[in-house]
Amino acid sequence: MALGEQIEIDVRTRMIAGQELDMAARQPDVGNVIVHRAGDLLVLVDSGVTSVIRDAIRTAADDLAPWSKILLLTTHGHPDHVGNNDIITDLGKGLDKSNVHHFVSAHDASQYHDHGLPYWTTSLDRVSGLVPGFEDPSAATRQLLAMYQPYVPITDITRTYEELPLEHLAIGSQHMSGWSFGDGAVQVIRTHGHCAGQVVVHLPEARLLHLSDEPNGPCGAMHDANQMNIFAALAQALTLVETDAVDIVTEGHAFEVFDRPTAAERLSTLLDQAAALDGAAQALLSGGIDDLPAFVDAFVARSQALGVSGANPNPMFNTMMTIAKLRELGLVAKGKGPQQTWSRPVLDDSMGAPSSSVE
Repeated sequence: MALGEQIEIDVRTRMIAGQELDMAARQPDVGNVIVHRAGDLLVLVDSGVTSVIRDAIRTAADDLAPWSKILLLTTHGHPDHVGNNDIITDLGKGLDKSNVHHFVSAHDASQYHDHGLPYWTTSLDRVSGLVPGFEDPSAATRQLLAMYQPYVPITDITRTYEELPLEHLAIGSQHMSGWSFGDGAVQVIRTHGHCAGQVVVHLPEARLLHLSDEPNGPCGAMHDANQMNIFAALAQALTLVETDAVDIVTEGHAFEVFDRPTAAERLSTLLDQAAALDGAAQALLSGGIDDLPAFVDAFVARSQALGVSGANPNPMFNTMMTIAKLRELGLVAKGKGPQQTWSRPVLDDSMGAPSSSVE
């Protein structure tokens, strides 16, 4: 599927397709964008990045006219989802400013400063010395983020979700917390798995659940990912699908629209893979691999054998995922680079119990 191609979900809802990351070709990954009209409200879920996506958003907005209000919801702060956020002001020209809104999570605020350099340097620092080309995390970050143009994540109308009163939301039999917009036409659900500010979006009229990047893989890679929250978000989504509360599921980096049977299969697979991946890491730790590069190689090989690739199966993200798994298992790091050591915290020296370690 080509970048910017539109998939019609129903007469009022479109998905604009993104693309995969190709670092060798200097091609940025681009998150899918959802465009939906609810009455006189135009809803954009993310804005992607690149001028191709920007033009596609304008086309979809024109196709779904007429509308007199516009709402942009940012699912999280990564550059592949926010580069065109200033399109909200372009589309809102001629409208009363009170009818043009953009919301982001306060938990992702640090990602918008200095083009996200501090945030991404923190994550890439964890793979320094383990992946060729990432010996200098700051330089690698600048090279990576230079691919994402244009990059205008916030404007003078941008506000945070957390400024609004938190609401009790119900979808079918499931209860969750978040915020609603357009008299309930849009529901934003807090999940905070893929990164600290991650949210997912439910469009009741389209019976669509947009999971953004929560399904990117059974194990998150970023330094602020929460593995338990990823699992919980996927499990809750599966329950919504299995109880017929939603008919359509979309994601940030799967360039297709999932109906209930295919969504159930995909979500079940991700949950099974999460358990299998945990077991693989435990087996490797008990197998006595005593240096970190060897553990990374073995864990990535096990992951690939299990069919676990994530949205961007490249050495950088594979290594970041490995480090995230070690943290999830409670291991503590000492040092940096390939010489760093990871070990389980000692609970009681007097017990004399051996501890697993990776050096």
